[in-house]
Amino acid sequence: MNTKWLQEAARWEKSGIDFVMVSVLSIKGSTPREIGARMLVSQHALYGTVGGGNLEWQAIARARKRLATGDNVPQTHDYPLGATLGQCCGGFVTLLFESMMQTPLHIAIFGAGHVGRAIVHCLENIPCQVTWIDSREQEFPAHIPSNTRVQLSEYPVDEIHALPAQSYFLIVTHNHQLDLELTEAALKRNDAAFIGVIGSKTKSARFRHRLHSKGFSDAQIASMHCPMGDTEIHSKQPGEIAISVLAQVLKIRATQEVPATQAVSI
Repeated sequence: MNTKWLQEAARWEKSGIDFVMVSVLSIKGSTPREIGARMLVSQHALYGTVGGGNLEWQAIARARKRLATGDNVPQTHDYPLGATLGQCCGGFVTLLFESMMQTPLHIAIFGAGHVGRAIVHCLENIPCQVTWIDSREQEFPAHIPSNTRVQLSEYPVDEIHALPAQSYFLIVTHNHQLDLELTEAALKRNDAAFIGVIGSKTKSARFRHRLHSKGFSDAQIASMHCPMGDTEIHSKQPGEIAISVLAQVLKIRATQEVPATQAVSI
């Protein structure tokens, strides 16, 4: 059994690519492919085949229309190969269309020190897109995961305005003043899914006082997580801090994805 499509689907999913899996569900008569044949279709790429010709052309068009409209309900469609599609085999194929829509998860990491590197390492196997920002080129490791884009910036605060809405901001730089300026810029956007700052309770209190004196509202200040990380995990080791931070991020993301009608307990 050819399972290479599984590996490719996993690669696309890891990269945050939306795609449709088109499968041959049933056949009658002479057909170009067998039951179980699969094709993966994204807006810009293809993998595999369900038989070529007009059948495949129409299947690709239908799959990309589903991607464009956000349709994620599984659907079957019948294709008479002879009369309708003009294919010489003349059989009958039913295709199954299953959308694999990725919920965009964008994480912006400010700081390429020990904790930043540990977080990026953990994110390598999570389906997300990472922007990793620092002014110090030498701090970035030789290996950069495929889901991570390095942004070298003399003044990292300048990069905040260009990041996607609903980003998760993880601020772990080597400079407390820079951390504060990054926090201010992230709060001013008013569209962050999460703003986390590494530090102690003393640093948190100082930041909250400074933010309040600069006119930030109580609600804005409350949206800053400092110290960030799972409150039940206490460690100063970079790897364990990374796990703690990502545990908090994933918990918050899971809560945000639950519709309000489902989040109410009775």
